[in-house]
Amino acid sequence: MKKGTVLGSSLLLGETLVQAGEPSSEHREKPVSPAPAGEPRPESSPRELTVAGYQMIISENDIGANERKIHGAIDQAAGIKADFLLTPEGSLSGYNASFDRAAVADAAQRLAQHAKESRVGLMLGTCYKEMGEDFRFPFAMRSASPMAPQRQEFCYDQVRVYAPNGEYLGIHSKLQLVTSQHHPGIGEPQAFVTTPLRTFSWNGLCFGVLICNDLWGGLFSSSPLSLAYRLWEMGAQVIFHAVYSGFQPWPYLETCQSACAEVLRIPIVTVNAGDDTRPPNCRSGVWGTDGKRKYESEKIGDQFFSYKLSVG
Repeated sequence: MKKGTVLGSSLLLGETLVQAGEPSSEHREKPVSPAPAGEPRPESSPRELTVAGYQMIISENDIGANERKIHGAIDQAAGIKADFLLTPEGSLSGYNASFDRAAVADAAQRLAQHAKESRVGLMLGTCYKEMGEDFRFPFAMRSASPMAPQRQEFCYDQVRVYAPNGEYLGIHSKLQLVTSQHHPGIGEPQAFVTTPLRTFSWNGLCFGVLICNDLWGGLFSSSPLSLAYRLWEMGAQVIFHAVYSGFQPWPYLETCQSACAEVLRIPIVTVNAGDDTRPPNCRSGVWGTDGKRKYESEKIGDQFFSYKLSVG
């Protein structure tokens, strides 16, 4: 295994499974190769990256309503010539595994096309389903030939990444799946499967994506790894953090973000889900390499923001 390559939890199903985030045949897109892990951090002069985030009130059962909001955010991002737009965890599908697979796949394709036409890079937080082969079942449970794998639907909590020219760069699927300390394995590990940690490359920039508990996980996680540190090892120059962490006050979350940004000397762009009356317990905005907040969005409701980020 190359330095810096990290596998997810025990739910990573292996080489036979369809790669998560690759659209099914009717929605096929060609991902590029991930940035090599373990290479030296790139030496470059500071550059400006215009990042946009969209904190949004997410519907758990109305994919169409979520899609319309994200289309609006793409238009706003295009208006300020943003390089990338980040949406929260589960922003298209809702934060659940009970959505219609085809409806989300179709909506994701439309959003990707809109972003391409608007020349805006898109980091789309959504749960997403793929049909894949599962060899875990005993021979007696297989419906076809004893030598044939069982095909079934797998669900991922992911961020789908598209470059400003529309090129599909791939996906990050949540690795730090939330579970119970007292009953490990229940909760998210029952709903989602994972894919390996990776970085993305665009226009000379190496960046990583994490989802919610990926950054501060370990305490309530199925895979207690420091993923932010692993991304830094793999050469990431900035981390994009898609979140749906709720609204009960919990200072621990922002303390973790601040510590990661300062210790790793890496900026973190965060977008959380919103609420019409309560602020999120992890505010949307940007953390600087000194561990201090450089930008904080408005706390209540749907909020679009942008920030010119200096990346060394």
